[in-house]
Formats: sequence, structure tokens, C-alpha cells
Amino acid sequence: MKKYALLIILIFLCLTSCKKEDKNANLYYSDTLLSQVNSGDLAVHGLTYNSNYLVNESTEPYMYKKFSYDAQNSLSKVELAFSFNAFSCSMLPGQSLESDPRKASISQYSEFEYDNALRLIKKSNYSISNGTPKLNYYLTYDYLNDKIVKLNFYNPQGQLTQYNNYTYDENGNIIKDDLYISGTVFKLISTRISEFDNKNNPYRVFASEGDPGKSTNMNNIIKETYISYSGTAEDRSTTIHTYEYNSLDYPVKIDKLDRIYGK
Repeated sequence: MKKYALLIILIFLCLTSCKKEDKNANLYYSDTLLSQVNSGDLAVHGLTYNSNYLVNESTEPYMYKKFSYDAQNSLSKVELAFSFNAFSCSMLPGQSLESDPRKASISQYSEFEYDNALRLIKKSNYSISNGTPKLNYYLTYDYLNDKIVKLNFYNPQGQLTQYNNYTYDENGNIIKDDLYISGTVFKLISTRISEFDNKNNPYRVFASEGDPGKSTNMNNIIKETYISYSGTAEDRSTTIHTYEYNSLDYPVKIDKLDRIYGK
């Protein structure tokens, strides 16, 4: 228990101390853009934005992400750095006392491709080993009325190994997500059914990453039912989420975590 308490203190010191030292950063804020997530007095997620109010950096315990955009402000690359040293500030890459976000060691990255209508059509994920990138997988997207209705997952050899089918409500929220996995034939493995509030979803700042669901829904999930299939058997589990909102209809508390907007 003492070791856990020490870990919490170290994480807090890393976030607060390093935040103060980055005095030259060009940061942009908005009352509708999520800037920090807190667990009590502990900051567990920090976000910065560029001059176009697009996500610039995202920092969580053990993970740092850097976002780059092209001339059309379409997301072109996301770089990731990880650290697993639980008793070092470097567990928060880019916000440690020892390092700067722009100098963090990148171990993975994703690149994005678009059609003529600037819709995301392909996302390729790479890992870096000894300075050499290696393709891990790539995703392609099928659209209906400008909504992603199918996400296709391919291995590096170009073989389709799984896919998701999405069903939407009239507000643009994914109410049903069916996952199929390849075998002798493609088989339905799981279904996720979601219910929503009518408030603003703060995680849409990540919508351009091409991960349909939490970051693309217009509203916030209040109930999730997960169904897994094994032969003729079904296993169901349900999660309920609770919210508190500000005057702009953005959640300031989701379950037990506080959300902060602007400065």
C-alpha cells in the first residue's frame, strides 16, 4: 500500500513540475476543448492544441502521443512513445523532469491516407526497432452517407483478419458494433450496444484518428452492453456511466474522473 501511495505522489509531481517548466510552448485553449483529466488531485491525462485548435500532444501515464497535420489540416501522422519505469518521471514521456516532448523516443506511429473528399480511407500502424519502421497492420474504411459503417483490419501481408460493422442512431452515435474474426469463415465474436445522453462528447477531438466509437460519437455513452459469443452460448455484461455537466453541456465529471476545459 505504501508503494502504491508513493507511485501516486510521483506521478503527480511529474505532471505538476514539468508543466511549470514548459514556459515557451505555444498553447491554445478553448472552453469547449478538453485540456486535462483529473482523478482527485492527480492529473491522469493532459492535452495541448495547435493554432487551428487541433490536438497537438496527448500525455497519459506511460504514454505520449504527438499529432501532425497536412496543409488541409487533415491528420497525417500520430507518433507514440512509451515508458514502463514506474518510479521515474519518464513514465510520462515528454513531461518528465529529464526530457522534452519533442525529444521523446518514438516507438510506434500511424500514417493516414484520404480520398478526394478528404475522408479517411487508410490508416497504417508501424513499430520502430533499431531505427527501422515495420508495418504492424493497416485499416481501411467503408462509408455510407459519410459515416464509417465498416472498419477492415489487415495484417502486414494484406490479409483481412477481422472487421467491425457499425450501426448509427439519428444523431451520429454508434449504437451497435459487431466484431467479426477470420477463421475457416468470418465469425461474429462480439456485439457492443450503446445508449447515449444528448450532451456534447469532449473526446471528438480525437475523431480524426479513425477509431469509430468513443472519439467519433456526437454524444456520451451512458450504458454499454457487451455480448461475447462462443458457439451457441452468449456472455453479457453491462456498464453504466454517470455524468455531471457544465453550462455548455460538456461533461465535467465522467464516473469518478474530473474533466477540465480551457486553461
